[in-house]
Amino acid sequence: MALKVTWTKNSLSHLEDILLYWDNRNGSKTYSHKLYNHFQRGIDLLSRYPETGRLTNNVQIRKKTIKDYFLYYSFNEIELTILGIVDMRRNPKFLRNFEE
Repeated sequence: MALKVTWTKNSLSHLEDILLYWDNRNGSKTYSHKLYNHFQRGIDLLSRYPETGRLTNNVQIRKKTIKDYFLYYSFNEIELTILGIVDMRRNPKFLRNFEE
């Protein structure tokens, strides 16, 4: 059975910022729609198999690679919580801080 998916305010903000960036950069919503669908498919898979994500330094947080992004999440028996979406090409120090 799939877990209920919830988003934190920060994670929704990350998603919105990413999609708006690509809308503005490309002058079209086509790529943003494709990227959003990739995120949705990845989250759907995680809601059914939450342990497939890689462990981070914080044992409560896992990450899944989706395209050029790390999707950070936590889960329990009932719920999968999306904590953030971060471009993996960011400064490694920023990524390490996000994982702790």
